[in-house]
Amino acid sequence: MKEHGIKILYGILVFGILISIFHILTDQGGSGLGNVIDTITITSLILFISSIIYLFSSFKHNIKRISVWIILIISFPLGIMSVKNIVKEYSLKLTKTTTPSEYIYNVKVDKFKYKNDKTKLEKLLDSLVKIKIVEKPAELALRYFNGETHNDTIERLWTIDLPLKREYKAFYIDTLFYSENKKDIVAGLLIYKVYNEYHNYPKGGIEYSGRGFLFDKNAIKPFKILSCICGYNTYESCSYRLREYYFKKIGTYENEYNINDKRFLKRKQME
Repeated sequence: MKEHGIKILYGILVFGILISIFHILTDQGGSGLGNVIDTITITSLILFISSIIYLFSSFKHNIKRISVWIILIISFPLGIMSVKNIVKEYSLKLTKTTTPSEYIYNVKVDKFKYKNDKTKLEKLLDSLVKIKIVEKPAELALRYFNGETHNDTIERLWTIDLPLKREYKAFYIDTLFYSENKKDIVAGLLIYKVYNEYHNYPKGGIEYSGRGFLFDKNAIKPFKILSCICGYNTYESCSYRLREYYFKKIGTYENEYNINDKRFLKRKQME
């Protein structure tokens, strides 16, 4: 460590930068920035701890090395932040949601209706994404001519905000939220299964990504797609992280209401 310690510290820094660049270059679902931030934070923590160990391994000699102090100063702020973040993340795992109990969504819907609505939305998502010209279901876009009802057609680009250049395999509705009268779907969580050539690179493979969404059945673009939780190996792991973000982290880190907060749902319905 005494002989090669400074080279190891520089190596950690360079490795973190290279991993960040890789995340930027391979970003296909909007997760690149988040992965870069995570990489920088973890690299800073490792670099900070390694710098402390290196400094005290030969204190009299290393305390005079300017390069050690530069690395220590650079890594210190994010290193401390990452420790605080680890503590906060652990506390989040102990709770189901950070939404105050008086504002937690509590609308109960018949199980058959819930299941049927999930299936309808999955089919709608599938049709909006798979073909460039879509025929929207009659209940979403009625057009009347000579006393008859016709399905409308519309360019796929204008119907849903999901990445175009993805090889989608399946769509799953993970969670639905209804209006207080239980008639209309207003929001939800969705998960999509895609083939990603960079997953398990260079072989490529299947990964799961999830997003929140707002829903308006009468709009030309019925789904308003929200932030992505991307790149998981299984549906279960993606669903866990998706719920963690939308039920806990938005209300903790982003100074915003969680998606299961009545205030969020009410506000979005009024927009």
